[in-house]
Amino acid sequence: MRVILLLGINFLRTQWIALAVMTAYIASIGGVFRSHVHPADVLFFLRWHAGYAVFLATMMAIPALQMERKTRRILAVLSKGIHRWQYIGGLLCGCAMAAGLFCLMVGGIAAWLCQQGGIAAHGLATVTLALFSICVAAAATALFFATFLHPLLAAAATSVVLALPFAIEAAGRKPLWELFPVARMFHFLLAFELRAPGIEVWEIAALALGQVAVFWTAAALVFARRDVTISPE
Repeated sequence: MRVILLLGINFLRTQWIALAVMTAYIASIGGVFRSHVHPADVLFFLRWHAGYAVFLATMMAIPALQMERKTRRILAVLSKGIHRWQYIGGLLCGCAMAAGLFCLMVGGIAAWLCQQGGIAAHGLATVTLALFSICVAAAATALFFATFLHPLLAAAATSVVLALPFAIEAAGRKPLWELFPVARMFHFLLAFELRAPGIEVWEIAALALGQVAVFWTAAALVFARRDVTISPE
């Protein structure tokens, strides 16, 4: 785990521009919302930026492997005796750190807005934790497709997998939400009203962690058979 953590920290350092922009944006938008705080505003802020959090996690994960191969950094790292599953885990850990920072800021500003408006923020901490878990699940899904697809195709495949339940629902059928924790979280947020969320949000978090384990394992198995000595086109 120490190796994965160090790889994750190093990957996170390469994303400092995205992190700086992200921090500046979330701080400024929080100031905008502060001028007119109502429960509906807080919920809109939370729902809207939940989508941003998932987008951030996937967009960091998708091009990560290609950039590492272009810079040849991947060869230097693997030559030090680091296993490929650890390398994939390090990239996932870095994406999780970035997503965790963003989710922490979203949850913190949402709680601050509630305080400014005298609104009870019941369940906000639990929802923020679940949001973080689905971000990691989305990043793991994106990283899996990025191991064998071009980033553009990986982005398309990831989008299809994450949004599939909504397409099924739009077709008049009931999706099996248990298999799609990311989509289920957004389904949950649409009905969330700053009240105690109950056990459902914990189920979503647990299912998301299960998705992380499945896609991390799958990504490691695929990546173990990939030739990393050839520069991507």
